Amino acid sequence: MKERLLVLAKAAPVQSKKYENLVCVAGITEKGEWRRIFPIPWKIFAGYGNIKFKKKQWIEYELREDKSPDGRPESRKIKPETITPLHEERFRNIKKMLEERLTTMEELQSKGRHECTLGVIKPKITDMVWEDRKEQVIKSENIKKQKTLDGKTVFTLEPLDKKFQYIFKCSSTCPNEHKIMCEDWELEELYRKLKKKYGTNKACELVKKKFTKEIYYQDNTYFIVGTHAIWNTWLIVSVIYPKKEDIKELKNKTLDDFL
Repeated sequence: MKERLLVLAKAAPVQSKKYENLVCVAGITEKGEWRRIFPIPWKIFAGYGNIKFKKKQWIEYELREDKSPDGRPESRKIKPETITPLHEERFRNIKKMLEERLTTMEELQSKGRHECTLGVIKPKITDMVWEDRKEQVIKSENIKKQKTLDGKTVFTLEPLDKKFQYIFKCSSTCPNEHKIMCEDWELEELYRKLKKKYGTNKACELVKKKFTKEIYYQDNTYFIVGTHAIWNTWLIVSVIYPKKEDIKELKNKTLDDFL
């Protein structure tokens, strides 16, 4: 069974003791359903192979079976060798899809794992903070023993020493301020690059500047949120925002805007 997905989330990889980095790709299907798919080979996720895709792009693939393998209703296993990148979607259309599905953290947190584990909110961002990661990092000798899905030696990804958290309200009427970790792959990759160039402290400040000032358009920025596979904790798995040319297009009203 083939399925088409508009990719809206590429969450930061998680190290595995046995296999290559485990990655999360999620979005909305052509039928309008939230979907989380795996396994995604690291080369495809990171764009190192012949097949590559990015956020805001449609892809097609074959499902192994049309049921959840992990208890989360949106999850599906796919045949990764069948992934076919398609066209990029206009931000105007993405915004419409997200607006139709807007919810709040309170509503999402009230639901059980078997009901809902993906959603979208429009945040009112007030700050970004960071702290040292306290999770135990897999030792380098164990990483060397990891294998890819096809049995080859795994690409080693430098573990992050910081975790970034947004402080925000999840709607204009939200009475609560939320503090939730952001695991957007774009954010983490930016931090790695900036840390090499400027060191830890300046890198953190520059990440904060980009993700709270430079790309934050209050009426056009969205958080894709999802639950952790094991702990059921809600995380920000993706930040969806417009490019400057998208903002110009949004200002130009079309006939559809009046229908």
